[in-house]
Amino acid sequence: MQKTIIEFLGTFLLAFVVTIGVGGGISSNLAPFAAFAAYAAAIYFGGHISGGLFNPAVSLSMFMRKLLTPQGLGSIFFAQILAGVVAGMVAKSMPALHFPKEAFSPDMRSAVMVEFIFTFFLCFTVLQVSTAKATKGNSFYGVAIALVVLAGALSVGSISGGVFNPAVGGALLTTGYFDATTFFVYAAAQLAAAVIAGGLFKFTNPDEFSATGACENSAPQG
Repeated sequence: MQKTIIEFLGTFLLAFVVTIGVGGGISSNLAPFAAFAAYAAAIYFGGHISGGLFNPAVSLSMFMRKLLTPQGLGSIFFAQILAGVVAGMVAKSMPALHFPKEAFSPDMRSAVMVEFIFTFFLCFTVLQVSTAKATKGNSFYGVAIALVVLAGALSVGSISGGVFNPAVGGALLTTGYFDATTFFVYAAAQLAAAVIAGGLFKFTNPDEFSATGACENSAPQG
């Protein structure tokens, strides 16, 4: 239960900050830095309890890494998506914020490409800096992970919105900034990227797994 609560809180913080930016509460030039700060803070306050995932795609990559059980993955998925929806509802209820009346309409091919690429690098970075034996006990993991989000938001935010997270997509769907098609297409690309990241981590770090494929550094989050 503690892990689920932490995942809800951290995901809510990240999604809420992003939706505030979309609603005009943060300068567009500063919004990526606000998301970076929120994500890094959440990782540090929750990492020792839940693993500091705050993203269904990252959670799926942890499942691929065999650090989450199917039951744990399901409960964390639910907490993260719920947090995104609640964050969107709270932001939408604030009179000071003004969300676009028409949904964001990206060039879908370009948007899917960049969402896949940066979600892949986000998940791959999480696996490398927070689960590999060679980086065990480091203090930089939160900044390293959040920097991927910052780099993505600054470089491709104008193309896709710089989401890289189905829970954040859920928040944007709730506010009306995303329509259902955009949400589901993005989520599919993001989850596919998580699977590829998990597979590539296993390929590039064979010493992390036993001959049977079981994780040797396993500390299941659920």
